[in-house]
Amino acid sequence: MSPKITIIKEVKCTIGTISLRSDKILIFKPFNGVDKWEMKALKEMYHLFMEITGGVPHLYYSDNTNLKSFGAEERAYICSTFHHFALACAIIENSALIRFLTHYMMYLNKPKIPLALFKKEADAILWLKSLKFD
Repeated sequence: MSPKITIIKEVKCTIGTISLRSDKILIFKPFNGVDKWEMKALKEMYHLFMEITGGVPHLYYSDNTNLKSFGAEERAYICSTFHHFALACAIIENSALIRFLTHYMMYLNKPKIPLALFKKEADAILWLKSLKFD
């Protein structure tokens, strides 16, 4: 039997909740109604990610199911900062537009960490746990 997963740290930002689980997976879940990311919120999130992880990269899961848009500046910022707090990133999404934008972002900005898109949270978490890092 697997040990029960608990939340060991949790903080709220202007657009959602950032949690660190006992299995060392960093989670972002936006508040209901949040459908876009702007630079101010991304910079706030970055500082909270760094604080909650102590500057040590973790596996990272982001719930982007309601995300409808984010601009070029936001995409570049995400790609340039991910690796500071994340070893790998699993994103759940339910939109062809977000899938296209994420693949476009990966093509243009070449993330420095593994990144994959999923439809279900369980699949995203399973993928993160399957990765091996030295």
